Amino acid sequence: MSARVAVIGTGWADRVLIPAFQAGGVEVAAVASRDPARARSIADRHGVASATGSWRDLLDMDVDVVAVTSAPAYHVEQVTAVLASGRHVLCEKPLGVDVAGAEAIAAAARDASGRLALVDHELRFTPARRKARELIRSGAIGRVVTVTARVANRMRVDPTRPWTWWSDVAQGGGILGALGCHVLDSVRWLLDGEIDLRGASLGRVYPTRLDADGVERAVTAEDIASLTFKVGDAVGTALLHAAALDDAIDLFTVRGTEGSLVIDRSLKLYFGKRGGPLKEYLTPLPAIVPNRFRASGFAAGSVLFAEALGRALGGDAAALEGAADVQDGLAVQRTIDRARQLDAAPPAPRS
Repeated sequence: MSARVAVIGTGWADRVLIPAFQAGGVEVAAVASRDPARARSIADRHGVASATGSWRDLLDMDVDVVAVTSAPAYHVEQVTAVLASGRHVLCEKPLGVDVAGAEAIAAAARDASGRLALVDHELRFTPARRKARELIRSGAIGRVVTVTARVANRMRVDPTRPWTWWSDVAQGGGILGALGCHVLDSVRWLLDGEIDLRGASLGRVYPTRLDADGVERAVTAEDIASLTFKVGDAVGTALLHAAALDDAIDLFTVRGTEGSLVIDRSLKLYFGKRGGPLKEYLTPLPAIVPNRFRASGFAAGSVLFAEALGRALGGDAAALEGAADVQDGLAVQRTIDRARQLDAAPPAPRS
């Protein structure tokens, strides 16, 4: 019997998570949305039996796991209620809108003994990142000296795109929560260390946007973020740009004293020893990943994460080794909050 999952939210869940769960062999039993008609439409599209306009209805259903894919402002209430109901939880990132919310979720998880409290950092399950971590830990590139991440896409480039919670930092919006979470989690996981943030500069491409009612609203969440940090002795930089005019970029590079690793947006891993060229290190996706999901690390990783979750609930204790939990989510949230504090700090006086 497969694991049974209920899903709160119909955005990311509709586009990726529900079909990824199904491809991974997990049964999606119910979908909840504030709009009952939308919940029913999404459920019918994916062959899900139950749909509801109240997420609390899911807590009375026969499910093993509840996936919380709603906007970050709802995560604390929903995740803590799921854990209190005795079910496992998978929460989308960011864990909360700030550290206080993330700490509340972490505290609830500590009280929910024996329950999984995971964060959906699905990139950890892609073969390229798993092999990269293995190579780093084995010493294949020597002592890590630098890590750089560059992410650019067109998510916010259209000035007519309406104001939503994504534009509001108080609701968990911004590129740090949307994509920075994955970069920061990858840095922590691959280098097996905590991030010491040294500098942050945040920017907005458009200061205002029109909401659904045509009202001009201030954009308080960042579209662009530049971070500098250290992990142990390694020096790191990250540049995130959600309103780029050029082609999408997603490059993650780790350089050591004996070699280098590069992971690109097509899920390819490149490895080069000192003095030699970078060559592709073959990390094929398992056959379980459908063709339509193979071009996206998030989609492919979601399938592999779902498959591992199903095996774990079936008794395979090692299946979720390396999965991110709420403590990982809390650590990332602390870095995000620190970045916003650094950016808001007044400049030091000139001597």
